[in-house]
Amino acid sequence: MQLQNPLWAFALKVYSHSEVEQCCLTLQNDFEMSVNRLLFAGWLALQHKSIDLAALEQSQASVWQKSMTHPLRALRYQLRPMQKKEPELAALYQAMRKAELEAEKIELAHLHALAIHWPEVVMPPKVLMQDNIERLAVFSGASISVTQQKLLTSLSRQMMLLG
Repeated sequence: MQLQNPLWAFALKVYSHSEVEQCCLTLQNDFEMSVNRLLFAGWLALQHKSIDLAALEQSQASVWQKSMTHPLRALRYQLRPMQKKEPELAALYQAMRKAELEAEKIELAHLHALAIHWPEVVMPPKVLMQDNIERLAVFSGASISVTQQKLLTSLSRQMMLLG
């Protein structure tokens, strides 16, 4: 596993933009989509690769996400309101944020390793970007709402511009 990889660099670059961050967090919090998966889908499109949802579901990245990333985030979210009332918990909250970020970095390394040998496809990156993200959305849950579609389209556009 290579922690410093092109997917990690892409994630840092695009997520540092407030519109991308806001779209990703809204999709995560309101529609139960994974920020890492959204960034992965966008990065794949720029690599001329289509997301393989079956391989993704069976991957080490999925195991890691379910066993490490999601539980760390859930614990941090539980602590968030507590640390506002009890400032002494702020250091623990920050340590949990750092641990969650490290877990996300490892998850992205697993995703990078998973897709490194996936074949390229002949499709314009803009079309592939929207296709990867929408397929991920459908795979993640119920039908896509109008609000979710607007967020997905905005995210796709931003990742194309920034990538």
